[in-house]
Amino acid sequence: MFPKTPTLLLLIMLASLGCQKSKELSGGPTLALREQALPLAASPKAQVKRMRADLLRNNLAKVLVLDPQGMCLELGRMPCADLVHKVSLGSMDAYGNAQYRHPEQISVTSAMSLDRLVLSACMQRAQLDLVNPARAVIFKDVELSADGRLVKSDAVVTAIHTLYQRAFLRDASATEVENLLQFYEAVYAQQAVGAARNWMTLSCYAVLSSVEAAFY
Repeated sequence: MFPKTPTLLLLIMLASLGCQKSKELSGGPTLALREQALPLAASPKAQVKRMRADLLRNNLAKVLVLDPQGMCLELGRMPCADLVHKVSLGSMDAYGNAQYRHPEQISVTSAMSLDRLVLSACMQRAQLDLVNPARAVIFKDVELSADGRLVKSDAVVTAIHTLYQRAFLRDASATEVENLLQFYEAVYAQQAVGAARNWMTLSCYAVLSSVEAAFY
């Protein structure tokens, strides 16, 4: 038996009031609009993540225009990022080491593996730019003296900006430019002969092994 009509209407009204009260307690549309009006707050856990082997390899290859498989080879034949240093650079190796998860912590060899990969890539780029300046990617129109010293010119500053633009999609700051120019003086003081080549390699390495380059 259904309840009488007045009783049924009363039950419907009570149910409707209960639903309305529940919406008010949960915030409903009013709370949603209020939340939209609030300014965005900074993340309480502003953490960065390091690039794993494949992402790091591909990024270096793109920035320096190099073959991703050949820019770093151990013993001249084993790819650094894909085989030798794969695990220490944060990737997993299911087939080679039966490792099915990415490492949760950075190993003691991670920094050395990163150095090996970046330094090898930068050495190749510096060499290619010197051998074929017409097709230089980073150090275009940079002139060297007969004994390999750097001829100071606007092209040197342009090369620094090119490195930062390719690495970070931005120009180098005035401080960053000055730091690398002063860095050449330190390289020259250590070894005058071949100072330009060493500076190109190490400047590239310093930028591409920085936190901004190795983490995201």
